[in-house]
Amino acid sequence: MNTRSSFFWAIAAVSIAGFALVSSSARAAVALYDFENQLIFTETPFTLVSAGVSATFAGPSGVDPGAFGISSNFQSPTGFQYKLMSGDFLTIGSAFGASGSALTITFSAPITAFTVDFALDDRTNASTLSFMTNALGSGSASGALTSGFLYPEGTLSYAGGPFTSITFQSTAIDFQIDNFQATPAVPEPETVVLVAVGLVALALRRRRAVKA
Repeated sequence: MNTRSSFFWAIAAVSIAGFALVSSSARAAVALYDFENQLIFTETPFTLVSAGVSATFAGPSGVDPGAFGISSNFQSPTGFQYKLMSGDFLTIGSAFGASGSALTITFSAPITAFTVDFALDDRTNASTLSFMTNALGSGSASGALTSGFLYPEGTLSYAGGPFTSITFQSTAIDFQIDNFQATPAVPEPETVVLVAVGLVALALRRRRAVKA
């Protein structure tokens, strides 16, 4: 291969690697699911899309789907229900005989971390919210009751191995989630560069085969 061809392929390798890195950075945008564009009383299952990642929210089969639906914050005679549940949120459980039911969220792409605001329908604050991913990541949290609001609330966060689904469950009569933020998995820069170099090597091999 002459110097000119070598220079051409070197530029191509750098361009491919740069494009791949830019693409992976774009995919790193955090997805936000806040339920604000869903109609009140929308029942599960339903799918929301953010940052190019779709998330399907579904309750268990055999349970009245009305137990899993979009609700809205409102003020009672003693104050607002929730502090963290601004606007619309998703309620799981409630008066449909679905106490202790689970909510499963399935993603169209691997996720490595999430943060979610939650509330628990248990004014004694003796309940917890727990989760497990399909990669066996797990955790739990209890809420705190804020003065002037009706139910204990909190924020639950996790970072770990990539997963494509997560299941939430609470010991409360029902629980609420809002402002769910998910971080999609992205390739490491070293992996992206190796893929780019591999593509260039394949192109060179084919070029030589054609010449032969």
